[in-house]
Amino acid sequence: MGVARLEPSNGSTVRGVISFTQRGDRVWISATFTELFPGSHSLYIHVVGNCSSANAASAGPVWNVEGAASGGKRTGDLPEIYAGTEGYAQLQITTPDLSVGTGAPNDVIGHSVVIYARLERDPSAEFGVRNDRLACGVIERSLGLDLKKLL
Repeated sequence: MGVARLEPSNGSTVRGVISFTQRGDRVWISATFTELFPGSHSLYIHVVGNCSSANAASAGPVWNVEGAASGGKRTGDLPEIYAGTEGYAQLQITTPDLSVGTGAPNDVIGHSVVIYARLERDPSAEFGVRNDRLACGVIERSLGLDLKKLL
Protein backbone atom coordinates (compact mmCIF):
# COMPACT_ATOMS: atom_id res chain seq x y z
CA MET A 1 0.00 0.00 0.00
CA GLY A 2 1.15 3.54 -0.75
CA VAL A 3 -0.23 6.66 0.90
CA ALA A 4 0.23 10.38 0.25
CA ARG A 5 -0.89 13.02 2.69
CA LEU A 6 -1.46 16.21 0.72
CA GLU A 7 -0.58 19.47 2.46
CA PRO A 8 -1.46 23.01 1.31
CA SER A 9 0.67 24.91 -1.21
CA ASN A 10 0.43 28.43 -2.66
CA GLY A 11 -1.28 29.68 0.52
CA SER A 12 -4.30 27.38 0.13
CA THR A 13 -5.97 25.43 2.95
CA VAL A 14 -6.62 22.30 0.83
CA ARG A 15 -5.70 18.97 2.41
CA GLY A 16 -6.17 15.40 1.36
CA VAL A 17 -5.21 11.77 1.66
CA ILE A 18 -4.84 9.38 -1.26
CA SER A 19 -4.05 5.68 -0.99
CA PHE A 20 -2.89 3.19 -3.62
CA THR A 21 -3.49 -0.50 -2.90
CA GLN A 22 -2.29 -3.32 -5.14
CA ARG A 23 -5.00 -5.96 -5.64
CA GLY A 24 -3.83 -8.57 -8.12
CA ASP A 25 -3.02 -6.88 -11.42
CA ARG A 26 -4.98 -3.71 -10.54
CA VAL A 27 -4.43 -0.78 -8.18
CA TRP A 28 -7.30 0.53 -6.09
CA ILE A 29 -7.07 4.31 -5.58
CA SER A 30 -9.06 5.96 -2.81
CA ALA A 31 -8.86 9.67 -1.97
CA THR A 32 -10.52 12.33 0.15
CA PHE A 33 -9.94 16.08 -0.16
CA THR A 34 -11.18 19.01 1.93
CA GLU A 35 -11.25 22.82 1.64
CA LEU A 36 -11.46 22.78 -2.17
CA PHE A 37 -13.06 25.53 -4.22
CA PRO A 38 -16.38 24.30 -5.63
CA GLY A 39 -16.04 22.88 -9.13
CA SER A 40 -13.77 20.57 -11.12
CA HIS A 41 -10.11 19.98 -10.27
CA SER A 42 -7.24 18.15 -11.95
CA LEU A 43 -5.33 15.52 -10.02
CA TYR A 44 -1.94 14.21 -11.18
CA ILE A 45 0.93 12.00 -10.08
CA HIS A 46 4.18 13.91 -10.61
CA VAL A 47 7.69 12.65 -11.35
CA VAL A 48 9.50 13.88 -8.24
CA GLY A 49 8.62 12.84 -4.70
CA ASN A 50 9.28 16.30 -3.29
CA CYS A 51 6.73 18.86 -2.12
CA SER A 52 9.15 21.17 -0.30
CA SER A 53 8.70 24.30 -2.42
CA ALA A 54 5.93 26.72 -1.42
CA ASN A 55 4.25 26.36 -4.82
CA ALA A 56 4.84 22.58 -5.21
CA ALA A 57 7.05 23.15 -8.29
CA SER A 58 9.52 20.76 -6.62
CA ALA A 59 7.17 17.90 -7.62
CA GLY A 60 8.35 18.34 -11.21
CA PRO A 61 6.25 17.58 -14.30
CA VAL A 62 3.38 15.11 -14.59
CA TRP A 63 4.79 11.57 -14.49
CA ASN A 64 4.97 9.48 -17.63
CA VAL A 65 6.83 6.16 -17.74
CA GLU A 66 9.83 6.35 -20.04
CA GLY A 67 9.00 4.90 -23.43
CA ALA A 68 5.25 5.47 -23.06
CA ALA A 69 3.42 6.67 -26.15
CA SER A 70 3.41 10.44 -26.46
CA GLY A 71 0.27 12.46 -27.08
CA GLY A 72 -2.01 10.10 -25.18
CA LYS A 73 -2.79 9.47 -21.55
CA ARG A 74 0.23 9.89 -19.28
CA THR A 75 1.03 7.48 -16.46
CA GLY A 76 0.33 10.24 -13.91
CA ASP A 77 -3.07 11.27 -15.27
CA LEU A 78 -5.77 10.65 -12.68
CA PRO A 79 -9.50 11.36 -13.14
CA GLU A 80 -10.85 14.85 -12.59
CA ILE A 81 -12.56 15.34 -9.26
CA TYR A 82 -15.50 17.56 -8.41
CA ALA A 83 -16.00 19.48 -5.17
CA GLY A 84 -19.44 20.68 -4.16
CA THR A 85 -20.21 23.90 -2.29
CA GLU A 86 -18.90 22.33 0.94
CA GLY A 87 -15.41 21.95 -0.61
CA TYR A 88 -15.27 18.18 -0.18
CA ALA A 89 -14.34 15.65 -2.88
CA GLN A 90 -13.70 11.91 -3.06
CA LEU A 91 -12.22 9.56 -5.63
CA GLN A 92 -12.45 5.77 -5.80
CA ILE A 93 -11.20 3.98 -8.90
CA THR A 94 -9.20 0.95 -9.98
CA THR A 95 -6.60 0.89 -12.73
CA PRO A 96 -4.35 -1.71 -14.37
CA ASP A 97 -1.90 1.04 -15.42
CA LEU A 98 -0.12 1.49 -12.06
CA SER A 99 1.60 -0.72 -9.49
CA VAL A 100 2.52 -0.33 -5.81
CA GLY A 101 5.83 -1.39 -4.31
CA THR A 102 6.81 -3.56 -7.26
CA GLY A 103 9.85 -1.60 -8.39
CA ALA A 104 8.41 -1.72 -11.92
CA PRO A 105 8.54 1.43 -14.07
CA ASN A 106 4.86 2.12 -13.24
CA ASP A 107 5.38 1.88 -9.42
CA VAL A 108 3.81 4.91 -7.68
CA ILE A 109 6.02 4.77 -4.56
CA GLY A 110 8.31 7.79 -4.36
CA HIS A 111 6.29 10.01 -6.69
CA SER A 112 4.09 12.92 -5.58
CA VAL A 113 0.41 13.74 -6.03
CA VAL A 114 -0.76 17.29 -6.76
CA ILE A 115 -4.30 18.69 -6.85
CA TYR A 116 -5.01 21.78 -8.93
CA ALA A 117 -7.36 24.75 -8.49
CA ARG A 118 -9.02 24.04 -11.84
CA LEU A 119 -8.75 21.67 -14.78
CA GLU A 120 -5.19 21.78 -16.10
CA ARG A 121 -4.51 19.67 -19.21
CA ASP A 122 -0.75 20.24 -19.33
CA PRO A 123 0.39 21.75 -16.03
CA SER A 124 3.83 23.25 -15.52
CA ALA A 125 5.30 25.38 -12.75
CA GLU A 126 8.30 27.55 -12.08
CA PHE A 127 9.94 27.87 -8.68
CA GLY A 128 8.87 30.99 -6.80
CA VAL A 129 5.94 31.73 -9.12
CA ARG A 130 2.38 31.36 -7.80
CA ASN A 131 0.47 28.66 -9.70
CA ASP A 132 -2.69 26.53 -9.47
CA ARG A 133 -1.17 23.74 -7.36
CA LEU A 134 -3.34 23.68 -4.23
CA ALA A 135 -1.82 20.75 -2.33
CA CYS A 136 0.98 18.22 -2.70
CA GLY A 137 1.97 14.96 -1.01
CA VAL A 138 4.63 12.29 -1.53
CA ILE A 139 3.48 8.68 -2.01
CA GLU A 140 5.18 6.56 0.65
CA ARG A 141 5.03 2.85 1.36
CA SER A 142 2.60 1.95 4.14
CA LEU A 143 1.71 -1.37 5.66
CA GLY A 144 -1.90 -0.51 6.32
CA LEU A 145 -1.86 2.95 7.87
CA ASP A 146 -5.24 4.02 9.24
CA LEU A 147 -6.28 6.76 6.80
CA LYS A 148 -8.72 8.27 9.31
CA LYS A 149 -5.79 9.13 11.59
CA LEU A 150 -4.14 11.10 8.78
CA LEU A 151 -7.06 13.49 8.26
